Order: sequence, then structure tokens, then C-alpha cells
Amino acid sequence: MTTRLYECLFLLDPAKAAADPEAAQQNLHHLLERHGAEIVISRPWDENRKLAYPIRRQNQTHKKGYFYIIYYRMLPKNQIPLEADLRINELVIRHLTSVIDPKWEDTMLDVARNDPGASFAIRGMQEEPVGSDVTPNFGMGDDGEQLPPPPPRRSRREFSEKPE
Repeated sequence: MTTRLYECLFLLDPAKAAADPEAAQQNLHHLLERHGAEIVISRPWDENRKLAYPIRRQNQTHKKGYFYIIYYRMLPKNQIPLEADLRINELVIRHLTSVIDPKWEDTMLDVARNDPGASFAIRGMQEEPVGSDVTPNFGMGDDGEQLPPPPPRRSRREFSEKPE
């Protein structure tokens, strides 16, 4: 069985992670290595960010979070026990794990190594001017021919009225 590349974004307890970031990193690394993971890239993603909504965990309500991202290689069969251990870890409030498609591995790792900011996607969206000159190619078929216009939009009232 071959190893897969995973990306895991952790939302950590800010009180514990900010007080001793090195211990928080060692905690996560130890947990991953115990399940046979080879850590490729590991770094803070965003520190003490206000959350969109409060998260209640272990009789505490968290309004801020310390985000940490780790890229690691591991056998897929070890992922389920790792997820179970992450759910009971006191440091981890939430986590999101994604499998990286092999054709995107080099690109993703290059961005993760060279991007010091929180996210290249967020930064890219913020830099895009509002009302730019780029016009989407709506109404064009795959072969470049013009498609017929879409049917007119109907209101909710028109859908609820019975035809005569």
C-alpha cells in the first residue's frame, strides 16, 4: 500500500497554544508520528484569530483560535485511528483533513513552503479589484458557439399559481 499526502488544518486552544507554541507543535508532531506519519511541512497558519461563531468544547467556550497547518505522508489505513485521537486531544478544538491529489502534491507543497501568509487564495481574492474588466464567458458552448439565452426567471408567486 502506498502513502498519501494529507493536509490537516488544526484549530487549537489559543490559551494553550499561544502560551507555549513549541509544546503545541511537539504535541501535534508526536501524535502524528505515533500513527506512522512522516511530517513534510508544519507551521502556524494564523494566530489568535477571532472565530465566526463561538465553539464550546470541554466546558469552555472558545471565541478565538490558533490555527496550525501540517502536511504529512501516511498510509490511508492509519488515518481513522489518528482522527479518533485528534478528537480526544485537549489541545485540538477542531481539525480538517484533506487528501492531496498526487498531481497537485508538488504545487501544494511549493505554496506551503513559500507562502508566509495565511492563505494564497484569500490574499488572491483580496487583491482582485472589484468590478474588474474580466468578463466571464457565459453563453458560450464548448465548441465556441453562442448558446441560446436562458429562460426568463420566474418569481415564487408564478411557481405557486396554478395554470389556467
